[in-house]
Amino acid sequence: STMATRRWSLTYPTKLIKEPVLYRVAKDFKLVPNIRKARVTETTGEVLVDFSGKEEDLKKGLNYLTGLGITVKEVQG
Repeated sequence: STMATRRWSLTYPTKLIKEPVLYRVAKDFKLVPNIRKARVTETTGEVLVDFSGKEEDLKKGLNYLTGLGITVKEVQG
């Protein structure tokens, strides 16, 4: 299966800010996260992160994140 890297902009709802979401998605879906930028306040979390892994694992990770209520946008470059 092909390896790929995707850059995603993640916007967290308030209830997930203190949760180890990136750790879980990395561990459960065998993805390697590389945080490019992060801004976290009491009410919102925004993270720009590159995830590397197999294509199908990236899809599963994306579905997991959106299922939690995180807004995910793919960023080019």
